[in-house]
Amino acid sequence: MRIDGWRYYNHAAVPTTAPHEEPNIGPIEDKSIWNLDGSPLLARWTTEFDCGHETNWWYVIKDTPFDIATLKAKRRYEINKGIKNFNVAPIDPTDYKEELYNIQVAAYSAYPVKYRPSVNKEAFFADLENWKRFFIVIGAFDRESTELSGYALLQRRSEKYLSFSVLKTNPLQEKNAVNAALVEGVLRHFNGFLTGGGYICDGARSINHETAFQDYLEKYFGFRKAYCKLHIAYNPKLKWIIKLIYPIRKILLKFDGIRLIHQINAILRMEEMVRENNG
Repeated sequence: MRIDGWRYYNHAAVPTTAPHEEPNIGPIEDKSIWNLDGSPLLARWTTEFDCGHETNWWYVIKDTPFDIATLKAKRRYEINKGIKNFNVAPIDPTDYKEELYNIQVAAYSAYPVKYRPSVNKEAFFADLENWKRFFIVIGAFDRESTELSGYALLQRRSEKYLSFSVLKTNPLQEKNAVNAALVEGVLRHFNGFLTGGGYICDGARSINHETAFQDYLEKYFGFRKAYCKLHIAYNPKLKWIIKLIYPIRKILLKFDGIRLIHQINAILRMEEMVRENNG
């Protein structure tokens, strides 16, 4: 069942609205959300976007043009090294199927086993047509070898909101500042959008993945936290389980290396945040 304003993502129902837009919670109130295609276990949404005071949930956004001159010398050096080593430009993903697949596999190989995804080559190739339809794909090419070494996917969701959906690079090229080159290239490409009052969003606070990428965006590229309030509703099939295991959440953390337990711990951490919000 399709429900306007909502989509299924990673066992959850999440709004299709932009972070600054209030989602329609009618489907949660009338319980129809649990009939969404994919059979979500929970629904997650936010309110009070960019509220102006610190909360325990946030989006990481860039809403001003990037100015490298404002950075410390060490950070300017790293970005300039990336610019020197890589040429960054929009690409047609169907022209680089093998290269994109190899980057995806290499990037995932560096993930911890407890949440390392697998990649089906045929499904990946088939999905590239959707990339072409729905995303702006930007690639980073090694200036010496001309090899594609990384890519970013961005999606225009509204006149004001651009989603920085994916950034994947070959881990062997990180020493040459491929990540810096890609982000700088993205911000340069969308400078007019930022100047015109739009914002680029790298997503919400990361709970499931152990990553320092959002901190990196803040330190090197002037992204910032837009604080908001987190809400969660549970499918009746899951609600009683959460109540049962919430008191032993600290014990479960000791087994976080197990993939299923890691996913459960992520839900319990969000539940803890919601309870903190509600006093």
